[in-house]
Amino acid sequence: MSVLQATNISKVYGSKRGIEHKAIDNISLSIEKGEFVGVMGASGSGKTTLLNILSTIDHLSAGTLTINDQEITRLSKGKLAKFRRQEMGFIFQDFNLLDTLTIAENIMLPLTLDGWKVKEMENKLANVANQLGIATILRNRSFEVSGGQMQRAAIARAIIHEPAIIFADEPTGNLDSKSSKQVMEALAHLNKKKKATTLMVSHDPFAASFCERILFIKDGKIFNQIYKGDNRQTFFQEILNVQSMLGGDTDDLQTVRV
Repeated sequence: MSVLQATNISKVYGSKRGIEHKAIDNISLSIEKGEFVGVMGASGSGKTTLLNILSTIDHLSAGTLTINDQEITRLSKGKLAKFRRQEMGFIFQDFNLLDTLTIAENIMLPLTLDGWKVKEMENKLANVANQLGIATILRNRSFEVSGGQMQRAAIARAIIHEPAIIFADEPTGNLDSKSSKQVMEALAHLNKKKKATTLMVSHDPFAASFCERILFIKDGKIFNQIYKGDNRQTFFQEILNVQSMLGGDTDDLQTVRV
């Protein structure tokens, strides 16, 4: 069953000189329920723009986008905001946790906004906190915990309302190698055990090697896609091979660590 279906989508940006830039060029893709899909590409390839369009943060210039049987382009602004809140989960590079709230309050925010009862929220909180190994830090504020713990709290916030799909934008970008591994293991575990459908943008081959399928973007188009199979080490090497074919800045290739 397809959770996300994008058909012939494009994103065009204008400029002061009237020259248009096609950041996304007529891409079609689908993501099935329970898939863990990565998007990779060199700087300026369009990978972040693609994530922003698919997650409804940015508007399409052309094409259609359907998520959980809802055609996004047909939704009013108010209905889209509600749909985004209820059907999507977001994980960002810089965590986006509120310092004024405890970790528990941050995680429960999507439920609070939707008016859930306190007891139900606390039950949900206990469940996701145990899954992600952060039950001991729930009373802390974000500035009192490590980067890895903050990102796992952000993951908990993204999944507590059981969204149809999770969008992750460089979730390990601000983490050291140990924390990166913990965060990616947490995402992979959620995908495997809870069938959490996830789309992740990353320039880090180590993080990407936890995905089941990777789309490589070049000049706003899908350049290639590869599947994991049974061996993550082999998959990691395939990722490096495709990245070397794509070229791009050396900044896009992080230190190899499997």
